[in-house]
Amino acid sequence: MKKILIASQLFCLIVLVTACGGSSSTNDTANVDNTTEGAVTVLLDNFFNNEYMEENGQQVKWHYLWGDTSMGGYSELGALFEKEGARLATLTESPTADNLKQASIYIIVDPDDEKETAVPNFIDETYAAAIADWVYNGGVLVMLANDSSNCELDRFNILAQKFGITFNKDNRLVVQDPHFEQGEIKIEAGHPIFKTAKNVYIKGICSVTAKDSAQVVLKTDDFDVMAVATYGKGTVFALGDPWLYNEYIGHRRLPEYFENDKAAVDWVKWLIERARK
Repeated sequence: MKKILIASQLFCLIVLVTACGGSSSTNDTANVDNTTEGAVTVLLDNFFNNEYMEENGQQVKWHYLWGDTSMGGYSELGALFEKEGARLATLTESPTADNLKQASIYIIVDPDDEKETAVPNFIDETYAAAIADWVYNGGVLVMLANDSSNCELDRFNILAQKFGITFNKDNRLVVQDPHFEQGEIKIEAGHPIFKTAKNVYIKGICSVTAKDSAQVVLKTDDFDVMAVATYGKGTVFALGDPWLYNEYIGHRRLPEYFENDKAAVDWVKWLIERARK
């Protein structure tokens, strides 16, 4: 929060106070500001994913948010975007042509079902059409689902299938701690997105199916993991997992041989590059 203004007749002092929260999303904002020429704004959805938890006797927003510094937050991912010169914003309202027009990248993560939120906001044809139009005109859409028991997939697919992508109602890469190797995926040399990472850890996902203009960009021997589609002037990236939240972006829990940290940097750079084309 910005608290301002201590004045006298002789001078004016402006003090900027930044509040840092624990698991709450104190750094999130619903405003999209692209006042810096050429800036890439990364807009994170907080409408379809709108979870709360109790903290110090109060209900606070949490789970996959920029300001969430808990294991389930995106604070570290947000820092990577900022390091690359992007600015962060959060959309707490339904997506429209007006509030998407200043965003370069729009990320939707793990849309709620009735188990997660008392009154979930479901994706419908109206929302999907607005988002698809934005992509067609050059937006970069990131769709991060979850396994079928932890994500609302039927309505998420209303949007995904506009780009030739389907989130399948399954549960792959099931990991029984501490057997991290069960979530390991090797990355081939010369990958178009992950230029430095050689392997990644992903757990508890739904697989994807790609057709038409969509292409699979990461897979195992048994199923497809990530897909990318070109739609008009824009790009869509899809993965059936929230993936790079604080717990698994580095080595808080992961063994050192996993390269999620390198993959995160590669991915952020690729998304920003797509947004600037």
